[in-house]
Amino acid sequence: MSAGIVDIATAKPARMIGNDHFASIGLTDEWIRRRSGIAARSWLPDQTPLTEVAAEACAPIVTRMADPSSIGALVVVSTSVQQCVPGIAQKVAQLAGLGPSVLTFDMNAACCGFVYGLVAGLSICDAGQARSVLVCSVEAMSRLVDRTDRQTACLFADGSAAVLLEDRAEFKGFCHVAGCDGSHAAFIRETGEGGIHMEGMQVSYHAVHRMSESAQYLFDHGPAPTILVGHQANGRILEQVRLSTLHLGVPFVNRIENAGNTSSASIPLAFAEELDAGSLPATGRLGAVAYGAGEAWGGVSVAYSVPAVTAS
Repeated sequence: MSAGIVDIATAKPARMIGNDHFASIGLTDEWIRRRSGIAARSWLPDQTPLTEVAAEACAPIVTRMADPSSIGALVVVSTSVQQCVPGIAQKVAQLAGLGPSVLTFDMNAACCGFVYGLVAGLSICDAGQARSVLVCSVEAMSRLVDRTDRQTACLFADGSAAVLLEDRAEFKGFCHVAGCDGSHAAFIRETGEGGIHMEGMQVSYHAVHRMSESAQYLFDHGPAPTILVGHQANGRILEQVRLSTLHLGVPFVNRIENAGNTSSASIPLAFAEELDAGSLPATGRLGAVAYGAGEAWGGVSVAYSVPAVTAS
């Protein structure tokens, strides 16, 4: 048997921020749409703890399980956690209704975090160290950006999504590729004054190249995905990756218009939206590819078979 995705749930803020919100810093709806493909994005209230948002995504999965005690590990992925000690995974486990006998840890691989978290969770399952593993991405990127910065303020968004991994006889093994280059760490970085600075041209080129390269690897080295979901960075990057992977012959998901860039949470949120909309069959094979700060990149191909209801 091999591990795959058997359930998914999401938690998105109710507060939607339209492009007219950024008129005060000189940005128009037309300019934002043309440069990013984004029309609206969700922002969390400033005081909402990320532990609560992550638990809101995880709890429906735990509730739907016949035996929640089979969950042996919880990986909580986030770029935007602003506390170092303690980490948030243990509190998320408690709030989501998990028992004390669970391996829990935080992970930060920026926008590539969900891919890395999947690899970790699938490896734990396939090694027989847990019957089930939860992987949850939770982000409040709106809290990291300088909201007066014309380059980044309109791009980023908030939200959470969780997937449950389990072994099933019908699943074929997962395949992954990953890489990093610390010499390019300055491409995307926090500034000393607060906010995030991006070298736009460099980030765009490397994101397109690395995600396209990762997608090709997944098709060359394992069972072919039936759907490709890239990190929802911006509309221009997504369109270039879509064009570069057309020859692979599978749909490429672009859900950024009303979601924005939710960093590590963007892939599972986009995947869940496609499932909820009926755009994807409930059973198939996900190819997830991402590029993020660090710089880090990678992709994972994994079987999935999920229930019809995904959103909390």
